[in-house]
Amino acid sequence: MNTLVTRIMGTKVGKGAIVAAMAAAAIGLTAPTSSAYNESSWHMGCRGYWYTTAGHGYCYDANTYYHHTWITTYDCNAEIDTQHFDRLYNGYVGKYDTHECTFKINGTKVYQ
Repeated sequence: MNTLVTRIMGTKVGKGAIVAAMAAAAIGLTAPTSSAYNESSWHMGCRGYWYTTAGHGYCYDANTYYHHTWITTYDCNAEIDTQHFDRLYNGYVGKYDTHECTFKINGTKVYQ
């Protein structure tokens, strides 16, 4: 008895479609969802950003008249938190520091 499913399974196109469907399902189950966040307010022209496992500091116009050293704290979920110290010039614009947590990052805070 030849059913429609049996006939589809017997063709190369049918087998390819099944393999593709299984691969898509496997990717959907194993791929982590991505998320992006940032500090709610700017601190002297800079703030922290973080994604699923990585964080960085970003400035749109760093105000460094009083302090040139910026401290960026990375709050990792399953690891010891990390702090990086960076010297920025007044008016700096752009990304200036990054850190990668192994499993998940809870937040990134920027201050002087």
